[in-house]
Amino acid sequence: MKTWLVNTNTKEKNGNPNAFKYMLRQSKAAAFYDRAPEIDKIKKGDLVFLYHNQNRIIAVGAVVTPHQGHDFGEVEKIEHWVDVNWLWKADFNCEFEPTNSIDRNVLGITMVNGTVVNVTDQIDYKVLFEQIAQRQNF
Repeated sequence: MKTWLVNTNTKEKNGNPNAFKYMLRQSKAAAFYDRAPEIDKIKKGDLVFLYHNQNRIIAVGAVVTPHQGHDFGEVEKIEHWVDVNWLWKADFNCEFEPTNSIDRNVLGITMVNGTVVNVTDQIDYKVLFEQIAQRQNF
């Protein structure tokens, strides 16, 4: 099992500021356009963190299905994704700002260059589970 940080690329300059809503609602982690093939490194059983602007992790989940291509060639050029069972998702206010995200630095993640980054060796898993437990809503 590997752990991946998937950037939601929500800044306006990236062309899809609402992609994080799509990923959370559709239970997928995705990469788009020229970065789309990067998602193909993620395998079934891997752990995925959705990374949002300002060092925030907004979701943690387990991959249930790796990217399997798409029936429509035009869509395949635009988006690659893996299906994810979200184990935890941040809460959001009415402006869609996360209210209880996890700071990546607290988990030991120091390097985030790229859209899909293997952070397996950077994660303190004990701290990860403590952070999730502190944010669970029942």
